[in-house]
Amino acid sequence: MRSGRLHQLLHAFAAEAAQALAAATRAGDEVGFEVVQERARTNRPALYCYRPLTGAFVARHWHVLRDQPSARAALEEIGRLPGVASYLDSLPDLADDGLSDPAEAVLRAFIVRVFDGDDKGFLLLPERFEPAYRELFENAIEQHTEIALLGLLRGVSSTAKELCLGEGVILAPLERLGRVPPDPAWLREDRPALVVAIDPGEGSDGVADALHRLLELQTAMRLFAGGISLAPLAWIHANGTDWRALSLPAGGRSEGSVVLVGEQEAELRDFCSLVARRRPSDGVIAWALRRFELGCSREGRLEGLSDFLLALRALLEPEGPGSGRLAGRLAALSADGPERGELTKRMLRALTLEQSVIAGAELSDGALALASEVEDRLRAVLREVIAGELRGDLAALADARIYVPEAEPGAEDADEFHLTRRALASSFGSDLFSTPPPGSSRPRRRRFDPLDEALFDAPTTEMSLHSA
Repeated sequence: MRSGRLHQLLHAFAAEAAQALAAATRAGDEVGFEVVQERARTNRPALYCYRPLTGAFVARHWHVLRDQPSARAALEEIGRLPGVASYLDSLPDLADDGLSDPAEAVLRAFIVRVFDGDDKGFLLLPERFEPAYRELFENAIEQHTEIALLGLLRGVSSTAKELCLGEGVILAPLERLGRVPPDPAWLREDRPALVVAIDPGEGSDGVADALHRLLELQTAMRLFAGGISLAPLAWIHANGTDWRALSLPAGGRSEGSVVLVGEQEAELRDFCSLVARRRPSDGVIAWALRRFELGCSREGRLEGLSDFLLALRALLEPEGPGSGRLAGRLAALSADGPERGELTKRMLRALTLEQSVIAGAELSDGALALASEVEDRLRAVLREVIAGELRGDLAALADARIYVPEAEPGAEDADEFHLTRRALASSFGSDLFSTPPPGSSRPRRRRFDPLDEALFDAPTTEMSLHSA
């Protein structure tokens, strides 16, 4: 599978190099020649021809080519290739050029191969560039990629030839795979799918690490959009060996219709990296994320409804479902203004829908849409938590937004302001309703002073509800 990023960067550099070399010939610098004797196939005398010394011409102007805008990115990408030495060994006449940086030696040798035999035009033609690129790819990449882990990510497609999501992780359309694993799930054409190719490396635990990265990618993609899941089997493909299947704790709905474009590569790569780095390993958030994944692994949206609601209850209703605060708190975190009340009503209907699903009762036409909204709302909350946009006690934060809806002018952090005001409101009058310990007397209540404005510095819950 060709590395699209490497191809793109080398083509950009070759285009700039072509312009620079052509400009040098127009300025009067000429490409040298050497006389080469060609052996005759018959008894006729040998023939002599002139061969342009393109390599010497490129070396003479390399200081100009090296300073082209695209050179730095091309050198960085070449530096990541595993077989730089093998490529240089395949071109001994070009490798011995006095350059100390192997990546720079590769880039210069590649440009010489692209324009080999050209003496003045230096036109970047596909019939010149593609063979030179294929030679580099086969020597520097394919010979050193002895093993690859392949997974099928269903419910998502791409208009790009491939998307690089990090070192050794590539997403590409299925049709770009030269050999397809003997798996019926990989042959279906009724749903969009992308191949995930992961390089396990050379360590003894490389395959286990690659499987872990594959499942991490599934988690990130499920947080990115709904209806995405891996096929139940991943496949190991090594050079010169047969396919080997590996079972995945995957499965689930794959009716998604997400279409990725090349411009999203950097955004998606950053998002997947963020999820991998900030995914919690324990605590309430980790439990809710695992429950979210269980819901995504169900074959139907209604089957996953209870999983999604359990995750939301863990995040937003620590007092238990008897408090009846889940719908309002979720609406406070997810909506503003008049939409908050409508969302609260829909979430209350979702709680009723869960009971109907459990009882096997007949469902309304909007049941699937309602279950999908619950999943989407949970996905949005988890994304904001992982990104750091929602912090701390989510239930307290939601209550703060409910009871103290407006921050003071100039407040830098509205959520921090809400939490402070909510804490003051919760502590107001606490001495009047607390039970004194045995042997102690309740402090005497002071007389009401209408001029004491400190009593009204923080509104109580009842005051806020009546004013709303």
